[in-house]
Amino acid sequence: MFKLPHLPTPRAEVHELADFIELLAFEKKIASARDVLAYLGRIDDNSDNIGIDDDDGTNEDILDEVMNEIDRRDEACGGDYPFELQAEGTVIHHLLDKENHKSELYRYLLLSTRLDMDSDRVHAKIDGTLLFEEVIAQVLRHYVGGNKAKSFVFGTATSGRFSDKVTQMCQALGEGGRFRNLSGGPVKANDDKLDAVAWVPFSDKLPGQLIAFAQCKTGTNWRDSLGQMNPDAFIRKWTEQPFLVNPVRVFCITESENRSRWKGTCIEGGILLDRCRIVDFCESLETDLLKKVRTWTKAAKQQTLKNFV
Repeated sequence: MFKLPHLPTPRAEVHELADFIELLAFEKKIASARDVLAYLGRIDDNSDNIGIDDDDGTNEDILDEVMNEIDRRDEACGGDYPFELQAEGTVIHHLLDKENHKSELYRYLLLSTRLDMDSDRVHAKIDGTLLFEEVIAQVLRHYVGGNKAKSFVFGTATSGRFSDKVTQMCQALGEGGRFRNLSGGPVKANDDKLDAVAWVPFSDKLPGQLIAFAQCKTGTNWRDSLGQMNPDAFIRKWTEQPFLVNPVRVFCITESENRSRWKGTCIEGGILLDRCRIVDFCESLETDLLKKVRTWTKAAKQQTLKNFV
């Protein structure tokens, strides 16, 4: 998995090279399959790439797959993809005139995938990882129920003691009663892998409703986290009463998931909201949140792409 400012090797998977050509277009306004072929040709002799076939035909086959992936992303974003394929599918343009909130969100998700979000997540004094929790709280609300749905951030983007946050969640949902520590030992959890909650309440205000518990991961090193968020275990450990209906498990990533691993990822993590699905269901972003997304993206781009290839 390549991380900026480092670049991908020819061993990179299709979805990584698709990110690479998007970043090229983001910085240079336009990028082509020829640009990527030239780049791959420059680094074929790198010692890190021992075993890579140097044959130009192999690279061209890979580029066909990459451009197909770009086309798939355009469709998956529901018409709000900030890039456009031209010249019979060999050139990608960054659509500068497409400045709606979905396009801005896509660019933020792209950068927060390819930056090292352990050491390089703060730009313009905004933590890009915590920002993702805020984004998901709003997107998840649109996904589960639109105007009738509600949501909030539970994770580290929200301050406060864990016990207080659990009690506040129970009160908002009308389920679970209040915080209860099943083990009785010291509470070391900050969010216990729960980052955002969304639900669709009924007018009768009775329990038994659609609730989604989401875990959020920026960057690319998230596979070991699949399955860590267990709604049933969370409720049994931390609330004094059971929920009448267990929440749905949702796993949210900034990366555009490799299609060849899609089914396995959903089985392990629950409903998967990857980059394109997040953009597809982001019907709106509150003004302050959109401003933070825009500010973080601009600062991150200026710092990391200014010397990009």
